[in-house]
Amino acid sequence: MAKIYDITKYNPSFNENLFFDNNIWVFLFCPIANIRKDKQKVYSEFLKNARQKRSAIFINSLVISEFCNYWLQTEFKIWKKANIGKEDYKKDFILTNDFKNTVEEVKITLNKIFQIAEKNNDDFNAINIENIITEFGSCDFNDSYYIELARLKKWKIVTDDADFFKNNKSDIEIITANIPK
Repeated sequence: MAKIYDITKYNPSFNENLFFDNNIWVFLFCPIANIRKDKQKVYSEFLKNARQKRSAIFINSLVISEFCNYWLQTEFKIWKKANIGKEDYKKDFILTNDFKNTVEEVKITLNKIFQIAEKNNDDFNAINIENIITEFGSCDFNDSYYIELARLKKWKIVTDDADFFKNNKSDIEIITANIPK
């Protein structure tokens, strides 16, 4: 079973290996997710502490893809409300200045994230696919992939996603502000 730590009581250790899930990057850097200031504050403080302790904060291409897609899709939902009858992301939204401006904002933010996080490969060739498939269903595929990657790399996962610990059969460690009741 996953070991779960309350992020408000967890003190990162020197040179600890941490993997930040997409939702953490969203809380930290996505302005349209500015609805949970309490979570933003907690995760921001943890990031500050982890950096002071020189903990390694890892990111991979899949998280970056999730981050970009989340931001653009959320912006599209907002845009649709102001543009009645425009329902198609690719046909209606991508050609707009709103889309282009959002992409520029995302690019700037990605550069900030890359200054904080260490890029790491996804090691697909070394991953135990059976473990991913076993976890898949208890959580989404990406989360089951991150669980297996964390197991392989001996990372602790920082996330706000309860799917990581609902039925997680792996013995990975989770650091979260979303403590299960």
